Amino acid sequence: MYKREFENLLNSSKLPKSMLLHGACFYQTNLYGEKIVKNLGVQAEEKLLLYYDEYNFTVAQNFLSQSSLFGDRNILIVKTDKVIPKKELDVLVELSFKNSTNHFIYQYFGDDKKARSIAKSFTPKKSANFVRFFKLNQGEAIYLLDTLAKDMGINISRYALSHLYMLQNEDISLCANDLKKLKIFDKEIQISDVDEFIYGLGTVGMDNFIYDLLQKKDIKEGYLKLIEFGSADEIRIINAIESYVSQLFLFHIYIRINGRFDVKAILGYPLPPNLAQERSKLCMMINLKTYDEIFKLLLNCEFKLKKMQKIDKNSLLLSTLIKLQTSL
Repeated sequence: MYKREFENLLNSSKLPKSMLLHGACFYQTNLYGEKIVKNLGVQAEEKLLLYYDEYNFTVAQNFLSQSSLFGDRNILIVKTDKVIPKKELDVLVELSFKNSTNHFIYQYFGDDKKARSIAKSFTPKKSANFVRFFKLNQGEAIYLLDTLAKDMGINISRYALSHLYMLQNEDISLCANDLKKLKIFDKEIQISDVDEFIYGLGTVGMDNFIYDLLQKKDIKEGYLKLIEFGSADEIRIINAIESYVSQLFLFHIYIRINGRFDVKAILGYPLPPNLAQERSKLCMMINLKTYDEIFKLLLNCEFKLKKMQKIDKNSLLLSTLIKLQTSL
């Protein structure tokens, strides 16, 4: 089922007896697993939680087969990146279906392609179903982080959340962990706070570095500070540049079609007015052919950084940035 349909069932407390959660966004797989547990009002003595290699079919089967000592429920939760054999899944789903007090939650963190075979065991005929979580777009991600921040009692601007999301290479899990670090501050968190307290960058932000890069300015000092503070490695820097240039490309296309820019329509979330104006001007200074060259350079560099062994990553990134400036 789609996430929206699943959320409707969650809100109406009409969840199937067995659920498979999987997809490209592991954070959502974890988050919605917690929501199911909260929705069911699960008590500690009612559940059996098996992490990764802890999964054992005999243990799981026995747990769902036994009667609760206190007449309550048996809630089996399995979190693993391993594929549970279909025969075993069929038994666990059947045991949950036959007993009104049983529930089975399978949170799968492995290769999403393999989840297709797993999902076949979760049939509605057995009061079972599955939901697949896709990677969030930027607007959805910022909304999720904003909701999470409010739940934590953190006062943080949408601009700062967007900044954090980009610097963490669109990794929701890392952003959520960083938000926990900001709980100690009794004030509204701004972009400068994210730079200083999360990354230790002070006045040297990643955005400023990338802006100077694309303006063909001398980036040596900014680059050395990023590396020196240990707040950014080569892969994080290349991914941040890719994200920034992707935003510029979206601005460029939107302006060419509409003759103006609308940040919310382009990105799905707002930017500070000064940054919006900066993006709108910078994006039109790069033509489509150059965008194509830049993306190829960045992707090739990212591939080598992640796949090639025994290379000087620092030299590779610097040479790529020099080529990028040359192409502008």
